[in-house]
Amino acid sequence: MPSPTSAGAVANAFFDIQSTDRSIFPPIDQMKLQKLVFYSHAWWLAYHGTPMFEDDVFAWPWGPVIPPLYFEFMEFGKNPIVNKRATELMRVGPGPSDFQIRQPEPPPPQIRGFLESVWNTHKALSGIQLSNATHAPGEPWTIVKQQYGTLDSKPPIPNSLIRDVFRSKLGNAPQPANAG
Repeated sequence: MPSPTSAGAVANAFFDIQSTDRSIFPPIDQMKLQKLVFYSHAWWLAYHGTPMFEDDVFAWPWGPVIPPLYFEFMEFGKNPIVNKRATELMRVGPGPSDFQIRQPEPPPPQIRGFLESVWNTHKALSGIQLSNATHAPGEPWTIVKQQYGTLDSKPPIPNSLIRDVFRSKLGNAPQPANAG
């Protein structure tokens, strides 16, 4: 079964959600974006057992990272990401060169509601604070780091590990909107 959306679509949804939120919060920078997309994927795996998107999550030194998003937004460094959206290479015809770079389709409404819940839970935190949370004992990133000893190879974090760790938290967490 294909994933219901893409990591780029999730990132763009967070930019859209942020743009309409009139409360006070640290803006989305590269670190915050990576962790918001990771937490969305992790909680989706916990509730549904299947990935929210097909991109793999890797254990980089500062926490979980989805490399295509990192490279798309790396020009911003530690600064807020402004006036840019994630793009994807999309097939537009049968020929070998029938591709275009464009923004991914927005996530379906069920996922959009889920992302709004993730945003409301995490928006007050900075990218550094979210990164620190991914380094806590028992978190998927920490487990992979312990297994590898070093993250020089930037190994993948298996979806099964992410799912199992976050499923174990479900008894302590309220169910986000549209989780089921």
